[in-house]
Amino acid sequence: MEDAEKIGVSDLGLASLLATLQFQMVGLERVNEKRINFLFTQVEGIEKVINDYWAGAEISVPVQSLFFNQKTLKNRLYAFK
Repeated sequence: MEDAEKIGVSDLGLASLLATLQFQMVGLERVNEKRINFLFTQVEGIEKVINDYWAGAEISVPVQSLFFNQKTLKNRLYAFK
């Protein structure tokens, strides 16, 4: 699965949602001086979640899990710089 397609997400909220929904984050990638992407494995269903997020659709997730994942991703982001 090393050569699996990846999706880059720079929005922390979206990345937190994807992590909460159990999509696999495989790393971080610097896009430019000010932007870093969270890289997720391209799997069935991930693009629908991304589209729903940007469309403002209601997506139910446990709130504590969402905020825990957001905190974890922020820590990874700051450690990456």
